[in-house]
Amino acid sequence: MSSTEAFGGNDPESYYDEGLTASMKGDLNRAIHFFHAAVELQKDFASAYHQLGKCYLRIGNIDRAISMLGQVTKARPKMTAAQIDLGNAYAINGQDEEARITFNRVLDKDPENRKALIGLADASFTVCNWESALQYAQKAQEVGGVNFVTCYMIGRTAKIMSKVEMSQMALKKADMILEKFEETNEDKPEGYYLRGEVAFIQERFNNALEYYRKAEDRMSIDTFYLAYGQSFSLIDVLAKQGLCLQRLDKPDRAKDLGERIKQIDPNHPLCNALLDSES
Repeated sequence: MSSTEAFGGNDPESYYDEGLTASMKGDLNRAIHFFHAAVELQKDFASAYHQLGKCYLRIGNIDRAISMLGQVTKARPKMTAAQIDLGNAYAINGQDEEARITFNRVLDKDPENRKALIGLADASFTVCNWESALQYAQKAQEVGGVNFVTCYMIGRTAKIMSKVEMSQMALKKADMILEKFEETNEDKPEGYYLRGEVAFIQERFNNALEYYRKAEDRMSIDTFYLAYGQSFSLIDVLAKQGLCLQRLDKPDRAKDLGERIKQIDPNHPLCNALLDSES
C-alpha cells in the first residue's frame, strides 16, 4: 500500500481515519493529504474540514486555518469545537475582536465552557489586557478545576501584574502537573518542553535550558507535537534554547542556534532575534 493510500479503502471515511491517525502522530503533512482526499470525495464532510483547519493552525498557516474553520462554522454553527479552534486562530492572528466574538458566541450557549474561557484569556493576553486574561483564566479554573492550562495562564499573567505570590503558586502547581505527566511519558518531549516554558517564566533559565534539551533529544524535525493545547516543533524548542542562552549572557551560543534555525526555517519569528545576539 502506498503511503498516500488509505488502509481501509478509497472512501471519505477511510481517508478521514488515516488523517486522524497521522495527526495524532504529529505527521501533519500526511494528515493534510488525507483530509483533503476526504473532502474531495465528500464536499460536505464538515469534520474533515475541521481537522484540516486544526492541522493548518498547528503548522502556522493561520490564514488557511481561518479559511477552513470559517467554512465549517458557517455550515455547522452548532459545532462548538470548530468555533473554539476558529477563535484560537483569530487570536493567534492578532484579530482580537473576531476572537472575542467567536468565543462569546460559544459562551452565549454554554456559559461555563472552559475552552472558550481559556480562549478569551489567551486572546486578552495577546493584546496585553492582563486583568481580563487573569479573570477569564480564574473563571475557567472555577468551572473546570485545577489543570495545567489554567495554572500556566494564571501564573504567567500574575507575574506580569506583579502578583508574585499568586504567580508562584500557580506555576508551582503547573510544574507539579507536568511532573506527573512525565512519569508516564518519559520518552516523549511534551512534558519536558512545557516544564521548560514554566521554568522560563520563573526566570530559572538554566533549568529551562535543560528541559528544552531533553525535549530536543526526543523529537523529530518533521513532527509537530501537541500537549495541553500547546503545539510546537523542533525549531520552536531550538529557539527557546537560544532565548535561554541570551538570558544567561551566552550570545555566541545563542547566535549558533539562530544559524541552525535559519538553515531549517529562515522565517521563524525568533530567528533574527537570535542572530542579532551581541557578542
